[in-house]
Amino acid sequence: MAGIKTYLTRTLLVAICFVLLAGCSNDNPLIGTWQEPNSGITMQFKDDGNVVMSNDKTSITLPYTTQEPNTILVQASTDGTIPDQTITYRVEENKLILTVDGVDSVFSQVKK
Repeated sequence: MAGIKTYLTRTLLVAICFVLLAGCSNDNPLIGTWQEPNSGITMQFKDDGNVVMSNDKTSITLPYTTQEPNTILVQASTDGTIPDQTITYRVEENKLILTVDGVDSVFSQVKK
């Protein structure tokens, strides 16, 4: 009987650990708020497919999609008058590196 209780206790602890870890994980490391330290520009990638780009004076919300490998397509206008922007990205620790036309911009993750 003691063996069964030990087995059930261990199984329950493992299950709790999996639930806690699943709650902490984010399938898409892009989701979150990022700030470029020199310009103060903030980009908040939301899981609803919108990115909010802002500075201390203004903000704009645009739809985006992610594509493989590590590519973001930002839709700049609904009528196509402004071309969509293709950006490659990578996340390293708490840094988001965006590359446009071969130029990297490094954003730091904004903690809540």
